[in-house]
Amino acid sequence: MIKKFLTTSFFLLLLTSKSLGFEFIGVIGAAVGEITNQKNEKLSNGSKIYYGDTINVKTKSNAQILFLDETVMTVGENTEVTIDDFVYDQKTNNGNFVTNIKSGIVKTISGKISEKNPDNLEIKIPNGSLGVRGTEFLVSSDSDKNESTVVLLGPGPKNTLGMIPGNIQITDGSNITEISNPGFQAIITNVVSLSSPTNVEIISEISSSLSHSVVNSSSIVDDSKNLTTNLINSADLKDNIIITAEKFDLKSDESASEILSSLSNESETKEISVAMNQLQENIIVTDNENYVRTLDQDTILYDSGWFDLTKVTTGSNGLTYSSDKNVFEDGATQQGRAKVYVNFNKKEISADVFSKLTLKGASTVDYSFTTPTVTLTTIPVVASVPKALVTDGTTSLDELIDSGGGECPADSCTSLVRVANTLQSSALTLNSGTTEQLMDKYNHDTSNSDAAKEVFQYGKFTTVDGSGLTGLGTFVFEGAHDASAAPAGEAAYVQSIERLEGSTVVIGKALE
Repeated sequence: MIKKFLTTSFFLLLLTSKSLGFEFIGVIGAAVGEITNQKNEKLSNGSKIYYGDTINVKTKSNAQILFLDETVMTVGENTEVTIDDFVYDQKTNNGNFVTNIKSGIVKTISGKISEKNPDNLEIKIPNGSLGVRGTEFLVSSDSDKNESTVVLLGPGPKNTLGMIPGNIQITDGSNITEISNPGFQAIITNVVSLSSPTNVEIISEISSSLSHSVVNSSSIVDDSKNLTTNLINSADLKDNIIITAEKFDLKSDESASEILSSLSNESETKEISVAMNQLQENIIVTDNENYVRTLDQDTILYDSGWFDLTKVTTGSNGLTYSSDKNVFEDGATQQGRAKVYVNFNKKEISADVFSKLTLKGASTVDYSFTTPTVTLTTIPVVASVPKALVTDGTTSLDELIDSGGGECPADSCTSLVRVANTLQSSALTLNSGTTEQLMDKYNHDTSNSDAAKEVFQYGKFTTVDGSGLTGLGTFVFEGAHDASAAPAGEAAYVQSIERLEGSTVVIGKALE
């Protein structure tokens, strides 16, 4: 089956005046495997594409290219494509776009240039060319056979994107064939064939060529340091965020932009965690217990994949935690994962959250829960969720709520500790509960019969660059080990709290 990747939240970077060979015209939105340009420079997620570039996608590799006019190209393996011409006026949507597919497979969703003037989008192939009138289409070119196949994919039966069916005109230089029915194809060898239903062989070839794409995202998130270098290091970050906010009728969060843009090229997990801890939530939590989230083609999925958490004695929040090993099994599996769903058009965010946790002397337990769907207010998006993990694998409320004094923005405390030797205020406990009840909930001392041995889990996510295609995620686990767990011994309880932390860079992809 043809994989469908439609990225809806890029197209926000500043346009500059044209300078042949140096004009920035797009970006690699997703990359798997080996991708290079004409200079043999390696391209990865976030790499900029310039006027005149040639993109080479090697075996078992795929790339998704996002252009400034909102054209999206998914490039199959063993493919070479050159940008012969790209001129675009963001204010008027006037422009000209010419690409040259020398070999391989390219799936394209046409953008603003074609929408404004269909004649201004041209695709060259070795034995002909095609003009496109507002649609989604695919080109497969085999230079060895001197044969190219063009398939009109169209907007699909439900047409949820509001796209017109469009058509494609293909010429071999003398003859012209028009494809106007989605699912039909034409083949060029020496001459162009008539339009006919797409055959099984070409569908199989397409599926194979695009099968290494961004759905296989584990390879994307493995090297978070390189991704951080490529994607966060942007002098235009704040401007990009402003433009994106305007596009989706959202506000831009200047303070969050400042914090994110301060991350260095060599950002490590600790630096990311510290930056994340400084970010204030900007979502709106409403009464949405009965809300059923809807996932559609405008939804971007950020899947962090499983990442490890490590023991810390100084947290990213600057607080001190116990170096004892009485809560979490030393050297055992402690992992987090989140699938975050963001729809900028609907201004919604929700997440599926997963954990693998191993307590002292116990087996690894798997946890999962789904957050409510909440509303976005600003870009970059900053959202978090606290939870209590029960030893039987279930989850419960974390029992920390805002007293009205702003202790936990959006009901989300980042730690059981408020300041040195002090727990979060007893006024924050659910249903006027006591500090002692809070202590018992997260206590792991086996000599205390009231110890529930639950674990406080806190997760935080933010989009990073203005495109919305990059995210950062952090997880925190905490638990205490105190025999008395009494308010009179609050300092001793706080000093027994152990903390795990972890962070990762996440690449968003359009939901299938």
